[in-house]
Amino acid sequence: MNLLSRYVGRGFWRRLRKRVLPNLWVLATTWRIRKCRCCERLALHLQFGPDEEYCKCVRCTANLRYEMQAEYLRDHYDLGALDILELDPNSCLRPILSRARSYVRTYFRFGHAVGARRADGSLMQDITSLTFDDASVDLIVSSDVLEHVPDLEAAFRESFRVLRPGGSHVFTVPFEPSTVRRAVLEQGTVRHLVTPPEYHADPLDPGGILAFWHLGPDLQDAFGDSGLVFELVKGPEGRRRSVVWRARKAI
Repeated sequence: MNLLSRYVGRGFWRRLRKRVLPNLWVLATTWRIRKCRCCERLALHLQFGPDEEYCKCVRCTANLRYEMQAEYLRDHYDLGALDILELDPNSCLRPILSRARSYVRTYFRFGHAVGARRADGSLMQDITSLTFDDASVDLIVSSDVLEHVPDLEAAFRESFRVLRPGGSHVFTVPFEPSTVRRAVLEQGTVRHLVTPPEYHADPLDPGGILAFWHLGPDLQDAFGDSGLVFELVKGPEGRRRSVVWRARKAI
């Protein structure tokens, strides 16, 4: 057991104890076989928690928000004709988005050099200060990323800058009743505006990641100054009322 513990790391056992074991009752009662809306294959879907966020396709790992996003992208875009930027190095949308004319996967970590390339080919990028040229991207895709960006106004301005006219940032964020800033980053220090602080699961950090924002149906009022036009294009669906947003750069 000691050798196994050193091999998988402490983070594995922490996640097992806090996330998996308390929800084994769900797994015992909640599973089904159906066609996945992401990978479009008949697959077993297992639920490891209280709602659809924790119900995943065993073939592609998509949960409800990824399935909704995949379905929207497949139905509304000729992906093979687009230059696409995804703010996720390992998302289950990769098989779909890799059909693009060009497809760049990115990750973000404080302290990493902007533009650095990981062994898996993904680039270190900051959505508030991208290294891409003006009007060089047709589509930006992100899933439950933007609520963790301290300067979200800058992120949407940067999306507007790099998108071509008519291009869009298609994204998901947890759907809240209204947009509320929960924390700010001041000279490298987090100041909480709402307590208690809210952390979401992060595959790159066992400690989780802070939610700086709650984002609701008023995104146009909150961030329309970026130049983007915000539209709720799919949903809500499920217990969490999952939705897909499109922030479009008008022609």
